[in-house]
Amino acid sequence: MQLLKWSTELELGLDQIDSQHKQLINIINELNIAAEYNQPNSVLLPIVDKLQQYANSHFSAEEDIFTTYSYPGRVEHEAEHATFIDSIKYIRRQCEIIDTPMSTKIRDFLLHWFCTHIKVNDMDYKRFIDSGSV
Repeated sequence: MQLLKWSTELELGLDQIDSQHKQLINIINELNIAAEYNQPNSVLLPIVDKLQQYANSHFSAEEDIFTTYSYPGRVEHEAEHATFIDSIKYIRRQCEIIDTPMSTKIRDFLLHWFCTHIKVNDMDYKRFIDSGSV
């Protein structure tokens, strides 16, 4: 079942970033299906790897934008990126060493990230760019 759907209210107006956010929605939906079927962690590892690749690429793109526009919230935003990367590394290690399926925990973690980081913090740099304060 699809948990999240893309909507115009999520758009930042930056094609590359919006496309990447759509990828994150797809990953969350993939984890939701894994959670519905209580899939073992061995099934989750490729999804977590995809998430890690997504994060590395996406955060690099965002950080380039911060440089281009001299975004004043850069340091705090990049610190959140680093925390997310560390969390994904931890999640991956947990998937390798424990037997209890983690799909629900990973999905919930990503939903929280999506709601707080993307809907709040990413919208902050969108407002900054849109305001012409560059």
